[in-house]
Amino acid sequence: MPPLRTEKRQATEARVLNEARRLFEQRGFAATAIRDIAHAAGVSVGTVMAAGDKPALLVQVFDDLIVAEHATRSAPPTAGTCVDRILRLVDPFVTIFIDRHDLARAYASILVSGTHSSTLFTSLAATLVEEIRVVILGSSNATEERASATANAAYFAYVGTLFSWSARPGADPAELTDTLRDTFTAICEATS
Repeated sequence: MPPLRTEKRQATEARVLNEARRLFEQRGFAATAIRDIAHAAGVSVGTVMAAGDKPALLVQVFDDLIVAEHATRSAPPTAGTCVDRILRLVDPFVTIFIDRHDLARAYASILVSGTHSSTLFTSLAATLVEEIRVVILGSSNATEERASATANAAYFAYVGTLFSWSARPGADPAELTDTLRDTFTAICEATS
């Protein structure tokens, strides 16, 4: 594809995703139709569908939020307890889920269904697992092998907690942070 055509396609896809995000956040996932996104973006329904079906658009919108947040984070924390350091690693992502609880519920549901993939389980997962592994190594006498296994367990406990919390309408944000603190406490204590 010639560069100009590729740039135009990418700009159109970005416009579709921006409008999808705006409408999802304004109206909610269930109340937003593909034709609403197409109208807001000034494109055809077919053009929106070329960017993805509605669940794929939400996954892309949410993944973009998570990736953007990850890119703004500074170096992993080096001060504090194992628990506090892991909580600081995941806090920006937890905030995204708390601030967009209804969209988070739809996002988690789509991912659990297995119909769409996400950076949450690929490149971002690898980065976060590595950051957690470094925290565990710096906070305990764990071997490399044990720290790696524990970091994986912490990551999947974190994702499971996020998804479980997201599934409940009206869930209390304090409950999410308390559950994560308790989970990370148990994990960190198991490695000391």
